[in-house]
Amino acid sequence: MRTLPRWLLVPAALGALFVVVPLVAMAARVDLAPGADGTGGLWSLVTSPTAVDALWLSLRTSLAATACCVVVGTPMALVLARTTFPGQRVARALVLLPLVLPPVVGGIALLHTFGRRGLIGQHLEVLGIEIAFTTTAVVLAQTFVALPFLVLSLEGALRTQDTRFEDVAATLGARPTTVLRRVTLPRVLPALLSGSVLAFARALGEFGATITFAGALQGVTQTLPLEIYLQRSADPDAAVALSFVLVVVAVVITAGVHGPRVLDGAGAGRSGPGPRWGRAPDLPSAPLVPRDAPARPATVGRASLPRPLVGRRASARVGRRTPAEVAEATMGAAEPAASLAVRAVVPGRGLDVDLTVAPGEVVAVLGENGSGKSTLLQAVAGLLPPAAARSARVTVDGADVTREPPRGRRVAWLSQRPLLFEHLSVVGNVAFGPRARGAGRGAAGATALDVLARVGVDDLAGRRATELSGGQAQRVSIARALATDPRVLLLDEPLASLDVGVAQRVRSVLHDAQRDRPRTTLLVTHDLLDVLLLADRAVVLEDGRVVEDGPATEVLTRPRSRFAARLAGVNLLAGVVSDVTEPVPVSTRSALRAVEAVEAVEHEAALSVGGTETGVLGTAGEPLAVGSAAVAVFEPRTVAVHRATPEGSPRNAWRVVVTSVEPHGPLLRAWGRVERDDLRPGERSAVVRDDAPRLAADLTPRAVAELRLAPGESVWFVVKAAEVRLHAR
Repeated sequence: MRTLPRWLLVPAALGALFVVVPLVAMAARVDLAPGADGTGGLWSLVTSPTAVDALWLSLRTSLAATACCVVVGTPMALVLARTTFPGQRVARALVLLPLVLPPVVGGIALLHTFGRRGLIGQHLEVLGIEIAFTTTAVVLAQTFVALPFLVLSLEGALRTQDTRFEDVAATLGARPTTVLRRVTLPRVLPALLSGSVLAFARALGEFGATITFAGALQGVTQTLPLEIYLQRSADPDAAVALSFVLVVVAVVITAGVHGPRVLDGAGAGRSGPGPRWGRAPDLPSAPLVPRDAPARPATVGRASLPRPLVGRRASARVGRRTPAEVAEATMGAAEPAASLAVRAVVPGRGLDVDLTVAPGEVVAVLGENGSGKSTLLQAVAGLLPPAAARSARVTVDGADVTREPPRGRRVAWLSQRPLLFEHLSVVGNVAFGPRARGAGRGAAGATALDVLARVGVDDLAGRRATELSGGQAQRVSIARALATDPRVLLLDEPLASLDVGVAQRVRSVLHDAQRDRPRTTLLVTHDLLDVLLLADRAVVLEDGRVVEDGPATEVLTRPRSRFAARLAGVNLLAGVVSDVTEPVPVSTRSALRAVEAVEAVEHEAALSVGGTETGVLGTAGEPLAVGSAAVAVFEPRTVAVHRATPEGSPRNAWRVVVTSVEPHGPLLRAWGRVERDDLRPGERSAVVRDDAPRLAADLTPRAVAELRLAPGESVWFVVKAAEVRLHAR
């Protein structure tokens, strides 16, 4: 109520009164007690043979119609929500047409379809099948008018659901039917129940289509609404009493089925055992191990790790084997790491990448938002729409899997969100993959428990996914991915949404998992620590193309792209070499061989920044040719900032317009863009070009205060040529 304006109470109350007052007025007309002659009264009216027959017929046919709506309406909602085809809007309009048609029109349409001379009925009559004016006709009429309510409710829910849950299930090895049964439908169960209740309520009150198509034969087609209509002229008191009964029945059933406990779906937020796949696997019981019990080794494939046993039924056995042994026997011995080759051309998303990954190599995929990183991972996982993936080719360990569905690629996908199945427990989530790939229930549970122990969250096995913190959920999602023993692991910013401390723990889990069982991995990240601690190699994408590719340490220490430079925390200017001096020998002395002089050759060169008049001087430890592409790299801490024109003859001095000042550890980082060279002293730029070189300088808070740095101020950035390193691109 705190977030709602109080005036909303007035129209809400008026709407409630508009619905409730007529029902109260009708109920007030009901005579509960019989008259003086012993006739009349509610009980005698509603227990008359015609009333009882009509009530039971209404309940039976409404339930049958609701079942028909669920059977045909659920697939209709799925097709409308999850597919695209020509004429889809027209198809949706036709499905929802009974919502706006008068029921009598629907009855006439059904009569001309299933009647004796109808489009279909005339052929059925040859077989001796009659539908019109039978109980079946009542069910068809009710289904016709109630079906749109279920389709509309379910389609809306499906459109708002995150389809990445289904993508994860597919990469875990689940077939489309399994994904539908165990992921999609459980997640939209509240909407399915709500739509079913609406369909039942509409079927229970159906009148126009029924009387037109089925007539009013007592015990056969005369439902309670038809009985009320007929009694309205013959016995108004009976009509009121039966109307009251219909209202009570509808309220009881709707409130009972439409209650919060049912529509909470899988019971999110409740503790205790969940549905069939939310429970821990059926393993023979074992004594609880105390918290101070020594750890026991658990062998998985070739890895031998300490297995913490904390407050759960540990060392559960199937026969006389531990869960680790069952997992190894079920999933097979650990396979060697697989190579990966990707040729992904997705014109609609501007991606054109040719990438090869060695077996067991971890490649960090870097780049700005929209550079094509996630599209690349989707191409590898097989999650791109068929139209977009026509020019993509993926090879895993020499086998072309381009036409394979996600479940057949042995590729695990881990996104920024954990995407745990909320209707399952932790162990049910992790067992999902092995179970989908054909493992038995007990073996899949044993595998799940073992992998949970390996990532250090086996004490969470019995919890629901909704009861986990962000770090716990991400570790469980890692366990779920590893439980299928994937040949290729795809990590799409898995630590981006976590706090620094939590991210560090999850990063350690990934590091240990890769060390114990090397897997070919593509890691999309914006975090420098992820690259330093997890990646062997770094690939930088820009506008869907690879602009930098090399060992991770080299890319970070000698970046050749703007994004890599920003990630490494250095300034980078790209351009063309305009001048190169003669090599200058520099004497250095080895710490191990103090008597030997080692000479290194360096060049001093000038770089003209592409598209601007900005130049930069620096040194290079590699041969550079005039006219060749190169980059200049220098750290923000080497940049001095001046208000006035620098005195002397600094080798590199640029006038910049400050764009922002941000905290950077104990220092402040001032960002600026280089101004035009034709400005007069003291003149400030009104507009800073977006394509102007962007530079950073690290200063103390005192220096920032003394310089009065603020966005829009014009200052000088100065750096010595000896601090600038030039690298060929």
